[in-house]
Amino acid sequence: MQFQDLSKRFASSLFSLAVLACILIFSYVGVVKWVIALFTAGVGSLGIWEYCRLAKLNVKKGLSELCMIVGAVIILAFFVSTFDLTYSLLPYILIFIGLISLFLYHFDRISGSTSSIAMSLFGILYVAVPLGLILKILYLFTPCKMGHEGRFWLLYLLVVTKITDVGAYFGGNLLGKRKLAAQISPGKTVGGAFIGFISAILFSILFYFLRGFGLNDSLSFTESIWLGALLGFLGQVGDLGESLFKRDAEVKDSNRLPGLGGILDMLDSLLFTTPVIYFFLYVC
Repeated sequence: MQFQDLSKRFASSLFSLAVLACILIFSYVGVVKWVIALFTAGVGSLGIWEYCRLAKLNVKKGLSELCMIVGAVIILAFFVSTFDLTYSLLPYILIFIGLISLFLYHFDRISGSTSSIAMSLFGILYVAVPLGLILKILYLFTPCKMGHEGRFWLLYLLVVTKITDVGAYFGGNLLGKRKLAAQISPGKTVGGAFIGFISAILFSILFYFLRGFGLNDSLSFTESIWLGALLGFLGQVGDLGESLFKRDAEVKDSNRLPGLGGILDMLDSLLFTTPVIYFFLYVC
């Protein structure tokens, strides 16, 4: 039984809990909204930089910086779109403008431009859009779910997604033998993936039962099951997806932040699970 990187995971969890607590407590306090939005944009920029490093996009001078700026602007546009329905299309307009800027930036060289533009745009969308959607969830503004509390849904998203990682980690070390994807992530097992999946469903159901304590009145029992199943599955897909990038780049972590690794290491699962909650809340 080996629990590799347990101390790093513990430090990362403490940091995440501290940030989450601050967001949940102060997220609707005046200027704090902008502080949270700018913090999210900064996290997104750093995540995009890590992606550019993994994808070796820093070969062309200034391309990583351009991707970071475009990503940060898109995240802030998602935040602004929560103010009023008038701004609902702003993020998608800026995504299109970002695509144009990538083309303009590559007009000085033909060789490798197709793959460079494609990988740059993917990196921006891969990181910036889910983080922007997190702000849309926190500052919930949709006629589809009137009366729903955005902070509850953010808490639900984070807890169910992360408990999948925790269940898979401990389940894999305690029970797992058969490798899930040996070349991509040797430590992940089929047993661990199953435990992580079940953990997500169980904690999702727990959120349903917490309605009796006044925490939630907007999640039905059926919804708790299928949302938990989706988050439990897609969270592990996101984890493996980021591991795929790292193995291709032949690095262990996406960055070297003390005690945390990289931004992508922390966000990998959320990048795939966030759209599920967003569509659940915003599609009537």
